[in-house]
Amino acid sequence: MKILLYLFVESENLGKALNALSEGEITGYFLMDYKGMSPQDWKGFLLDEDPEMSIKAVNDLSQNAVMIGTVVDDKKILEIEKIIDEKLNNCKYTIIEIPLEGIIVNMVKDFER
Repeated sequence: MKILLYLFVESENLGKALNALSEGEITGYFLMDYKGMSPQDWKGFLLDEDPEMSIKAVNDLSQNAVMIGTVVDDKKILEIEKIIDEKLNNCKYTIIEIPLEGIIVNMVKDFER
């Protein structure tokens, strides 16, 4: 079975995260840049109902982060988790694993960039 693996890291740890995935023999991935907050940063925090003030508060309190997505074989997932833990042991990260029932890839012939 294939697993969709999401690895969330703070932006400054992106290089370490990609090196860990490369060591785990991951050859393809996608990245999404975002701003995020940890639950401990959010605990007890109430937003003002004014949209502009709410957006400003979230932007001020959140951190730049990156979501890395890749598809891995379920037989390699424990090895990849171990490598991520070794390489990012002093960094904040989150892993989400979602089993995939199928993958459809449309390969277009003679595609030019």
